[in-house]
Amino acid sequence: MGFLIPFFSAGHELTEIRERSLKTILFKLDHNLISYADLVHEKALFRNLLEWFNFPVVPIKEEVLNFVNSLIKHPPAAQKMIGIGAVEFFSQLRSDVDPNLQAIIDGIVDGLFFLPSELPSSSSVCYQAQSQPSELFTGYFCQSRSHLPQLEISPKRTVVKCLKFSTFPWLTLTSTDRHVLSSNESSLGSNNQSLIWSTCELLQDVIMQDFPAEIFLQRPKIVQSLLSLLNLAFGGDGRHQLALQAVSCLQQLCIFLRSRLNFHRDPSFSSSEHGTASQNSSISYCQEARGAPRSQNPSPGGSSPRPSVIGRTVQRPRGDGQDWDAVSSSGNSTQANAHSRISLHSPFDAGHIDLPDTENEDTLELQMKQLSLPQFCVSILENAIPLLRTGSRRITMEVLKLLVEDMSLIGDAISENVWEDDSLFALELKDKLLLVLGLLGETILYHKSNISAEQPKVMLVHHRMAFISISLFTVRLLQILLPVEKFLSQILLNALFLLSLDMSFSLEYPNMHESVAAYLEQMSTENYSIYKQVSEAAYSIECTCSFMAEVHKEGDKNLSELLELADQALSSLPFHLHFPLLQECIYICSNIWKSAEANSLLQAEGQKLLLRLLSHPLLNIKAEAYRCCLGVVKDCLGIHNTVKPAPSICQGIHFLLHPKVLYEICTFGLQEDKNEVLCLPAVFVSWCARRVGVDILHSGLMLT
Repeated sequence: MGFLIPFFSAGHELTEIRERSLKTILFKLDHNLISYADLVHEKALFRNLLEWFNFPVVPIKEEVLNFVNSLIKHPPAAQKMIGIGAVEFFSQLRSDVDPNLQAIIDGIVDGLFFLPSELPSSSSVCYQAQSQPSELFTGYFCQSRSHLPQLEISPKRTVVKCLKFSTFPWLTLTSTDRHVLSSNESSLGSNNQSLIWSTCELLQDVIMQDFPAEIFLQRPKIVQSLLSLLNLAFGGDGRHQLALQAVSCLQQLCIFLRSRLNFHRDPSFSSSEHGTASQNSSISYCQEARGAPRSQNPSPGGSSPRPSVIGRTVQRPRGDGQDWDAVSSSGNSTQANAHSRISLHSPFDAGHIDLPDTENEDTLELQMKQLSLPQFCVSILENAIPLLRTGSRRITMEVLKLLVEDMSLIGDAISENVWEDDSLFALELKDKLLLVLGLLGETILYHKSNISAEQPKVMLVHHRMAFISISLFTVRLLQILLPVEKFLSQILLNALFLLSLDMSFSLEYPNMHESVAAYLEQMSTENYSIYKQVSEAAYSIECTCSFMAEVHKEGDKNLSELLELADQALSSLPFHLHFPLLQECIYICSNIWKSAEANSLLQAEGQKLLLRLLSHPLLNIKAEAYRCCLGVVKDCLGIHNTVKPAPSICQGIHFLLHPKVLYEICTFGLQEDKNEVLCLPAVFVSWCARRVGVDILHSGLMLT
């Protein structure tokens, strides 16, 4: 049993001994000298692991947290951890560690929620913030847990890997605060529209300003009522106005939650943008790491606080996450910050605050029923996206504002690993996300199908704007949540396919359009192939327009650029059949070969262009090419040029006298059944034989 010694040494007062003891345990685990089955029965180890973070010097934090995370996967170990107050301990520790360690703590706390029903009775370990003198308090959670009823929970345990952030540290409310929330919950469930309207206004103007935003997730009935009010958007008699009020409330809650999230990540960089801190209400922050501060230099707002619901003036946190900015800016930020960490169970504060009244609350049951941040975000998506099809421009705009705020929270709460995670939580989350993405696809197709000339102009503009806006939101959500190699529903793929073909969207939002193309390339080969063909045709038409504009400009022309544009433009010729393009191409080829000092590279490129036209698979294009060539021959060798010397008049048809061109004309041109194509070789040979000479023709035909 020599391996037991490190368990007790892990709690030694000397940092070096603690660190060496823990590394010894980890070494033995790595080399199978001991197993987790041996460790789960050592109660001293669990207490020492928590006390590890209460020492003035805390080394190898990440290794300790990873060790705890592995240890609690075994139900007996999780049982002992809960028995000594690990959930509360880690909830408060979270705010005092680096952001990269917060994710590990979130996994530990989430894992501890999957507990066996029987918990051992034992004393709690309290987390002590290192900035406080030990005589002021003994930890954040020092009250006995014996009053908490036990909750039967399935012993099945899974590790959730898909979360960046799960739940906020638990906040305990006084009976007065609970009454305020309960009253608003009842009002939102009323059949009186005026009462619901005024309650929503009260929530935005007062309640959400006064309560920390996470309270509404930890006691989610108000949020659930607001989500149910969204269904009124499709109703008449002005009920859609109530839905708009609910949307505004949820949007404001998302903003405050993001502020609270930023505050928990790094309190020192969180600043107020909503005015001075509110000081009303009797909320107790006794289980919050940032308890009510008692600065010796109160903020200006402290001299005339607003009355609370029971007439008190206790300083308390706002819902925007900027709890103590006014205090920290009063000139003694260090002292204020230190006081903000003092537990409200300290005897110094007992006469100034309302202590939490938890006698009638089942805290553990409430914690199990709270909404995690990912659950809240996905619930908003599920309930708000259907409102994008109401036909109301105002509702569409307000819902999109809500979704944008919600999407910011999603990026902070849910990881791309949700598609790989096989935990029950992740599987449920994944199913809901797939449903949401399907709803977005349906909504995009709905607005796209309603963009037609038959619609009134007002509705046409509405559907077009909704199509673009919802598409932008959808693509951004995919960028946050879904790697390009993952599967998408067919209906969303259809929506993305239509979006990929939208020229104005691609020009206005090129980065988003590239993302759409990337998803199509990975998930729908057929649609991506069509998209590429359409893209190439559209680009070719652009080149056609540029080419025609350039050739009609006066002055010297850059023949190299014109040939490049012409080469690109020919791809779209079968679609628009703009034959002046073909004629200009042949004239350029003729002009390049007129000069005796012509650039051989340009001549070669011009020859490739001519051969593409003479061998084109479409007969009408091929016939037009031969017709244009015949026109050039007639113009050069016509009777009006008989008095001119042969060399000068032949310069215009030099491009036709190259062996490769003659081979194409005489070998393949004569094989065509169409009269327009067949007539050119015969006429061409006849004219050339008379005016240029048989030797030149013979030299070309010898290639056969």
